[in-house]
Amino acid sequence: MTAITFPDALKNGDKIAICAFSSGVDSAFQPRLERVLSGLTRRGYQVVEGECVRQQSSPAKQRADELMAFLLDDSIAAIMPPWGGELAIEVLPYLDFNAIKQARPKWLVGFSDVSTLACVLTARCGWATLHCTNLMQLHPNEQDTHCLQVFKTLELEAGSEFTQTPAPCYQADAINYGKVPDALFSLTQPSQWRCLNVKDSREVELSGRLFGGCLDTLGLLLPSPFVALDEFKKQFAPHGLVLYLENAELNGNALTRFLIALKLSGIFSDINGLIIGRNGASNNPEQQSDYYQALELSLGECLFPVIIDADIGHVAPNLCLVNGATVKMLATLENSLVYDAQITTSLN
Repeated sequence: MTAITFPDALKNGDKIAICAFSSGVDSAFQPRLERVLSGLTRRGYQVVEGECVRQQSSPAKQRADELMAFLLDDSIAAIMPPWGGELAIEVLPYLDFNAIKQARPKWLVGFSDVSTLACVLTARCGWATLHCTNLMQLHPNEQDTHCLQVFKTLELEAGSEFTQTPAPCYQADAINYGKVPDALFSLTQPSQWRCLNVKDSREVELSGRLFGGCLDTLGLLLPSPFVALDEFKKQFAPHGLVLYLENAELNGNALTRFLIALKLSGIFSDINGLIIGRNGASNNPEQQSDYYQALELSLGECLFPVIIDADIGHVAPNLCLVNGATVKMLATLENSLVYDAQITTSLN
């Protein structure tokens, strides 16, 4: 088995590159950007801002060249895009993965379209990457436990471990950082994780090598040469994967097609469990019903545990999930409801 490489723990004075390889930040949202960048400086990090960050849309080649420069720069300790976007997939053909493998590994941090690149880096280069709250949500005054865990995770040495538990509540209302640049999370909606395919009461364990991200793009990339998940399993996870996914924009029918296509391509073979985040596509009750029907239709008969409505993705808060790390989740199920869950991640 090949070992995953964990980037060095971040320390005071380290450089963090701000790189918009998917979507930049237009003028209306730049006051918020200034706040979160000042937060990084206050934590003792040096901020290196890419030229594409304050442009809402830059050509794919320009974004890729800037990203490659940061990936190959051994003085950079981490790369934090401001947020996700739509077309990170455009930059993949321009990246030189052989050159990246020879560079100093660095943390890539965020979720949504950030996971498009993060999963490719983990699968192709063997670098651990961090799926978590995006930079634009990390206001220096934010006190949400999951947000604070981002920096705690980045400051861990290889071989360390940390444990997380489900958030009691989630963010029900969208936040407009353009209108309210100092907005913080207001986690008021009660949260309840569930197990889709276990209806009785029992103890459950999911363990294996952690891997995943946003289904909207990974649904296309997982079987592709850019990820080649089967090869990743053989090389890095012979004892199985714990796969996690979250839906950003797919409606019920599209979600069903994506999940069934992944099943037919063998993506769900040899995995030890699947964790799915809350639905980010809509709060409309009818569309939420379509979402749960899509999950039941495509995943209801899986033999491994399928946990749903977890703290992953576009409905805050976000767990810190390290692609490439080993993970063990222990929980009690009572009539499909998940209680007393503990997710322990080991950076090895």
